[in-house]
Parts: sequence; C-alpha cells; structure tokens
Amino acid sequence: MVTTMKEINHFFERRQVQLGMNFGLARMEALLTKLDNPHEAQKYIHIAGSNGKGSTLQYLKEILLAQGVRVAAFTSPYLIRMNEQIKINEDEISDKEFIAAFNELWPFIQEMDHAGNGPTQFEILTAMAFSYFSKQEIDFVLMETGLGGRLDTTNVIKPVLSIITSISLEHTNILGNTLGEIASEKAGIIKSGAPIISGVTAEEPAKVIEEKAYSVGVPYYQLGKDFHVGHVKQGEKGQSFSFSLGDRFIENVDMQMLGRHQAENAALAVAAVLLGMENIDEKSIRKGIGEAKWDGRFEKISEEPLVIIDGAHNPAGIDVLLKTLNEHYPEYKYRFVFSSFKDKNYSLMLQGLEKEAIEIIITEFVHDRAEDAQTLYDKCNHENKSINKDWQEAIREGRRKTGEKEVLVITGSLYFLSLVRDFLSRS
Repeated sequence: MVTTMKEINHFFERRQVQLGMNFGLARMEALLTKLDNPHEAQKYIHIAGSNGKGSTLQYLKEILLAQGVRVAAFTSPYLIRMNEQIKINEDEISDKEFIAAFNELWPFIQEMDHAGNGPTQFEILTAMAFSYFSKQEIDFVLMETGLGGRLDTTNVIKPVLSIITSISLEHTNILGNTLGEIASEKAGIIKSGAPIISGVTAEEPAKVIEEKAYSVGVPYYQLGKDFHVGHVKQGEKGQSFSFSLGDRFIENVDMQMLGRHQAENAALAVAAVLLGMENIDEKSIRKGIGEAKWDGRFEKISEEPLVIIDGAHNPAGIDVLLKTLNEHYPEYKYRFVFSSFKDKNYSLMLQGLEKEAIEIIITEFVHDRAEDAQTLYDKCNHENKSINKDWQEAIREGRRKTGEKEVLVITGSLYFLSLVRDFLSRS
C-alpha cells in the first residue's frame, strides 16, 4: 500500500525499467477480471494513429463539453504529471483518487508478479483509469491508444466509434516495416458495431483500413473522400477552415492550433460527432474547436527570443513541424534543440531537420529509452551541429544564440518536452 504520489512515481519508474513495453492483451484481461471488469461499464470512443491522436481527442472533448456532455479521457504520455492522463471533463484525477486507484490494484499486481505475469506500467495505469471511470457518472470515455492498436493495452474495450488519425513509419520493430503493415496493427481497434472515421489518405494504408472495416461490417468514412477540409486560412491568433460532409457545410471554423494537419485533426472530430452522435449542434462544434488547445504541439513558449516546442516524435511529425514553421514563419531561420528515444527513427528525423536548420543542438535526457547525445550527434550530418549533454544548458545555449527573425524549436520526443516545458515555466 502506498500513501504518496512520490511512491507511485518511483514504483512506475522502476517498473518501466524492469518490464519495459511488453505487448499483448492477456495480462490486461487477467488484471481487469480481478477488478470485476470495470471497463465494461462505459461507452468508448477509441482513437489510434501515428500522429494526431491527442489533438483529435482534445477537439472531440471540447465539442462534447460545449454540448453539455460529460466526458472522461485517457491519454498518454503526460507533460508535467501523471494525473493529466486521467481526466473527467477538464479536471485531472486528484492525488488522493490516484493513490486510491493504485491501492485498489496493488494486491492484484503483487499476485500477478508472484505468478510471473506481472502487468506493465502502462497496463496498471490503464486499469486504474478503467476503475476510476467506472465509479463516475460519465456519458462517454475518449480513449487514446498507447502504441499500435491490435495488441495495445486499451484494446480490451468495445467502442461505439473508432478513429484512426494517421499512419506513418514508426516503431517498425514492433508494428511492421510498411505503411500497410502498420495500418493493419492500428486497424485492430475496428470492432463490430463501431463505425470508423479515418484521416489516412495514402492509398496503401487506407485500403487496409477500409478492408478491415468491410470485413467487420461497419461503416467507413475517410477524410478526402467522405468528408473534406478546405479554405484553411491563417490569422493573427490561429487559423480557420471549412468542413463539408455530404450536404452539410460549415464555413470559417476558427481554431487556436496551427497547421493544416490540425485542421484535418479537427475535421476528424467534427465528422465523428456528426456521424456517430445525435443532436450535436453547429454552435457546440464551433465553440469546441475554437477553445481546444493541446500543450506541446507547436506551442509558443516565448516571444523574445521566439521559442516553440513541438512533440514531433517520428519522421512524419518532423515533416509536419517543418511545414507549419514554413507556413507561419516563412521569413525566419530555424535553430533546433533535438533529443530522441532509441526506438524512434531519429536518423530520418534528423535528415528532415537538416534541410531547414541553421543549427542543430543535440542533447539527451534521463530515461531508459532515451538515446545518448553522442549517438545522435554522430547520426547528424548538418554542417553546423553541436552537442551538449546537459539538456537544460543546451536550451540556454539555444536561447542565447537566437536573434531577430530566428526561431528556437525544441523537439524530438514528447517525454523530453514534458521535462522542457516544466523547466521553461520556471526559468
């Protein structure tokens, strides 16, 4: 039994090192059985994808809140503290509730450890979310996958609606070496009775998802075919877009988050509420999209110098980051502070940055999956690269160097950004 969040943090850190990522649903199902299957008590919207899961969930949540719907959300990873991952409406689970949820599971964790099939850190956290949500009055739970779909810990649920945001080459050692193979893993969340909304437009992965929907017998709606984004316009404080689905057309939807990809993520949420729910009015759609924000996604931290943090954690994310920089700061030069996990394709990520950077500052952070700075530095081919193993000093160095008409961009890992954002908020 634990009594403090510090104890739980320490337990989870050790657990991650000891067990790491271990895919499959057997342990999760066993743990939930011991808890009397709390995940069966709610209506779920399940969201998978290589990029855009968190943003799409946020748009969807804000639309539902504007409509007066009571919503729970399970997301990962967190930026500042674990409580962020388990929310009802806008409220994080409290420390007291988090500790109680953990202690409810503790005897079963010990029992499974003793039997040699101990649950991973993410399985425990997911089970805590299920248990906590089952005790609340909730209309919908928005559930984001951790990694993949078919064998992801969250894939024990029976959703009423599923969303796949995007497909790109990521975790190829686990999910597959082609977009089609990765799409097949993500499409594992498609289940009978739950229509699928897809933002995947590339032919190979889109075909895989469509065929899975057809085999399961559920309606399939694809961005660019069944619903559309148009007239994306940049403004001083954000951007706007127009949405169409059949004979439904919504013009000039204002939003805070920047980049065409964010308009497309928002469109997935709009399509989801129009196709999967009743009586969602346009006023709620506009209010929800307009109020949605997602920390760590092309987030401006300061003006002088201009500092942006972005959770680009794979090559597709880097491509989107660079496109958004060119859209919003076309006359600026870009300096990057970069760090990454070992299991990411950081070689391709660095190649993307090298095309646009005036300098790349390589650093590292403490995590069992983090790549060391020297390895990243050796993979970087930019003519103006430097290495600073102290990530805080690397950021200070980047800020000192960044002048007028320049942007300092800190990127490479969402976990890294959780450290960075906390550090920048105090400095």
